[in-house]
Amino acid sequence: MRIKTKKGITPLMIGLVLVSFAVAVGVGVMNVGKAQVEDTASCAIDVNLKLAVVGGQEEICFDAATKEVRFTIENGVNIKVEGLVVNVIGTTSSESKEMSEAKIIKAGNYFGKMSYDSTALGNLRQVKFIPKVIFSDVEEVCAEKAIVVENVRNC
Repeated sequence: MRIKTKKGITPLMIGLVLVSFAVAVGVGVMNVGKAQVEDTASCAIDVNLKLAVVGGQEEICFDAATKEVRFTIENGVNIKVEGLVVNVIGTTSSESKEMSEAKIIKAGNYFGKMSYDSTALGNLRQVKFIPKVIFSDVEEVCAEKAIVVENVRNC
């Protein structure tokens, strides 16, 4: 008499296959969702950067003797700023400078100086401070969170 052996998939193996399939589908959906969020949000966190105010005046001025723009910037409590991109617009020209030394901790401030040659660029019309942050291990330049100053007083 021969004993017939049944070869097939046990319920335990079916369960493992279904769980593995569900995990694979979940990982795929999460990756697609993450890519969609990153595409729509150019700077996903509110940096909350602003000029310091002392005695009712914003701390930014132009010193014609030293040809420098001096400023103090305060950071919010949300994220550390890893640097600044500063755009200056004069009446005859404009220039951009990257200030990677302008690292500002959460709720900290930064006193900075930037050279500005009014003979080459003309009268100072606008200064724009754009923060650089590291979010999800990627450095982002948050142009929409920039500080724009149009009336720069003399020091």
